[in-house]
Amino acid sequence: MSLRIRPAEPRDIHSMAVLRSHHWENASFWEPRVEHYLFGSHSPQQARPERAAFVAEADVKIVGFVAGHLTNRYQCDGELQWINVAPDHRGRGIAGSLLVAMAGWFKQQNARRICVDVVPENTAARGLYGSHGAIPLNPHWMVWEDITKVTVNSTRPGGAASESEN
Repeated sequence: MSLRIRPAEPRDIHSMAVLRSHHWENASFWEPRVEHYLFGSHSPQQARPERAAFVAEADVKIVGFVAGHLTNRYQCDGELQWINVAPDHRGRGIAGSLLVAMAGWFKQQNARRICVDVVPENTAARGLYGSHGAIPLNPHWMVWEDITKVTVNSTRPGGAASESEN
């Protein structure tokens, strides 16, 4: 499998919506939400306009994506909004590679303290984030005090439990 991580483009929105639908709802529900988020016409609480998204392509098929933005929430500099990997591609380190790409973007923005909302029951996502240095902030949030360390320590392999969505 040839894996390529690249910035998301408008043509990727449908594939990103399909990936979100594996977690909840359907692609028709997610497509306008992903589009509005990416283009800034919808923003989470306390989000700033700066945002980025990256997709993982395996042999020209989108098999994962990550998105995040700058924020003022919880005294964080940025927030990881979504990370999803297709169920049949989990356990291959894709989520970890996407997280490294997003960490690189946050680093370019001089955003170090990054938050992510993740339900307590999502042990797979919590395991992924924890294995990359995030710590609990409260029952529903985790935080990287310095996400730039993720880009430095990017040689860690991803495990099967680390391929879930937040």
